[in-house]
Amino acid sequence: MFNLLISGNSESWNSSPFELERSRAAVEYTADEISERYKFFDEKAIQELKSFPSLFVIENEALESRIGYIINIRVRQNSVVIDFEFDPILPCLKIGAIEDLRVDIDLGKWELSRTHWVIKDEPIFEILVRKGYISQEQFDASLALKEPSAPVVSPVNEGAGQFNSSQVFIVHGHDEIAKLEMADFITSLGLTPIILHMQPSSGRTIIEKIEYYSNVGFGIVLYTPCDVGSKVGDLTGKYRARQNVVFEHGYLIGKLGRPRVVAVVKSSVETPNDISGVVYVSLDEQNIWKETLKTEMRSVGYQV
Repeated sequence: MFNLLISGNSESWNSSPFELERSRAAVEYTADEISERYKFFDEKAIQELKSFPSLFVIENEALESRIGYIINIRVRQNSVVIDFEFDPILPCLKIGAIEDLRVDIDLGKWELSRTHWVIKDEPIFEILVRKGYISQEQFDASLALKEPSAPVVSPVNEGAGQFNSSQVFIVHGHDEIAKLEMADFITSLGLTPIILHMQPSSGRTIIEKIEYYSNVGFGIVLYTPCDVGSKVGDLTGKYRARQNVVFEHGYLIGKLGRPRVVAVVKSSVETPNDISGVVYVSLDEQNIWKETLKTEMRSVGYQV
């Protein structure tokens, strides 16, 4: 998830703050599900928006674009005022970069010609690294700079055969809304959600981070339609979760045991068919999934 702010004033990003008509904030070019979560700018929405990376762009890329963060949001009757700062490590994006990212970030046909603020459900840093606009080293250094302010969870080692029943490990793909909703739900139960990218690496590789932070009593794996896959020769594909999600699902089953891991499935997503006895729960609009998850957690000793 990231913020994309586009202004027709070439001096908008010279200094903070920036003021925008409220009707153009978190509404235009924003998916309905995302817009409903953020367009009212309540306290929770503001905190989440401040945690997302942001691209600051001048209409039609008249100047180079910048990467940074929103640090404060003030809501007025007809406008929204944001304070912002640029990332001191990440470079400017050359003129034409945003256009080059059009497909990757789902940029609307005339979007670059319109002053507005949109929230995009795309992994912007992953895209920028893959396209060569920033290096992995620059991204790691930028992340390390922000880590001290990120919510940090210390894993609890309760000994062999014991499980930490105050934390829940959440595995997710690119669906940020599903991830945020699940984290909100776990927090509402008085538990601590552990989301891997929010924990400091401290020099660890991804697999080492998974090992280090998965000393929990329960794991939730979000199967969301992030990828498309099919057998060789098939003309049509099926929606699938990201490969890391399937891998971490299997890892948690091996480490915690099947009763302590539940997969939550959003929409029509292909699920692995070679693991028997796996619990799959539908992320339904009636929120029945919440009661189902509480039942599963209670069965392994969680007080929820």
